[in-house]
Order: sequence, then C-alpha cells, then structure tokens
Amino acid sequence: MTSLSFYMDNKSKLIIDSFGKDRFKFNEPLKDYTAFGVGGSARLFFIAFTERELVSIINMCRQLKLPYFLFGTGSKIMISDLGFNGLVIKNRTKNIQTVSVKGKVTKFGIGVEEAVVEVESGVSIKRWIEYLDSQGLETLGFENIPGSIGGNLFLNRFLQNHTKSIKVLDLKSKLERINVSALSLKRHIILSAVFRIKAKK
Repeated sequence: MTSLSFYMDNKSKLIIDSFGKDRFKFNEPLKDYTAFGVGGSARLFFIAFTERELVSIINMCRQLKLPYFLFGTGSKIMISDLGFNGLVIKNRTKNIQTVSVKGKVTKFGIGVEEAVVEVESGVSIKRWIEYLDSQGLETLGFENIPGSIGGNLFLNRFLQNHTKSIKVLDLKSKLERINVSALSLKRHIILSAVFRIKAKK
C-alpha cells in the first residue's frame, strides 16, 4: 500500500517543478516570519511576488489537494511549534496604482480632492501610508494599523469604510470583484482592493 507521504512528495514535486526549485525553501522555520516569533517549520515555503503567482500556486494546491497556508506580514498569526506539513505561502504582492483622481480647476491649477487607488493584498499598511503621503492623500486613521492590506480588510472597519471594491479568488478558483459586505474569510482570498481616499487638507 502506498503511503500518504509518497503522495505528498509527488504533489510537492509537481509544484516545485512548475515554479523552479530556487523559489522554494524546505523545512523553513516560520518563527522568523511572525511578530510573535514562535512556530515550527514549513515543509515547503514559497513567496508570491505577483498576483499571477499567488493565484497560480493556490490553484495548483487546490487541484492537487496539497495542504497550504497563506499569510502576509505575519503580524496577527500564531503558528504551532509542530509547524505545517504542506506548503506555506507568504503573500508579497506589491503593486499600488492610482486609478483615477477627482478635483476641480481653479486659477491656481487643478486641485485634487479625492483619488481612487488600487492596492494588492500583500502590501503592508506601512508602505500604503508612504504611498498615500507621497501622493498628497490623507493618511489619518491608517497609522496604527499593523499588518497588510489583505489581512486587515477582514478585520478593520476603518479600512473597510474606505473600500470601493475587492478583487478575490473564491473557493471555486473564480476571480471576481465584490463589495465589502460580501467578503467572507471562509470563502475568499483577497488579491487586491480599490479605495477612495481624500486629499490632504
């Protein structure tokens, strides 16, 4: 009879071959990636830098039925000392882009009143604030939020109140845009979010 570990090894090999061995770490200590500094090792560890990578590796895990665990900055998670016998994915997606601006023309030029900004879920709140500040957009209320955009959208009402829409991957691996009210921790993986942000006064 073939053991479970045999199937795990073969599933892991398929994923490793798809992305390249150099993209993975093996038996990686997870305590180095969490704010609490605790946790055992991940059998496989992968950092996703783009939305395409993130969606692709999650879909492969689902198709192969390989256990996976996804996290962002590690500020809100505690991991067992037993570690994780599967693939741990760190979300480091990083794109931020201003989609549109709203303003009015005066004799002094064009004054921006509000901007619509799309942010990928792996972006840290700290980097998000730096971007807003560089664009002359309001940062008040965001300063004391730890972690990433993706993790906080499930929890933080202030962030949710500024959200226009959220791009998610659902349980059937379908990509869709939803409102905050439809967001579910059990059903959705957040890929990016669109925010309305006022200009600084």
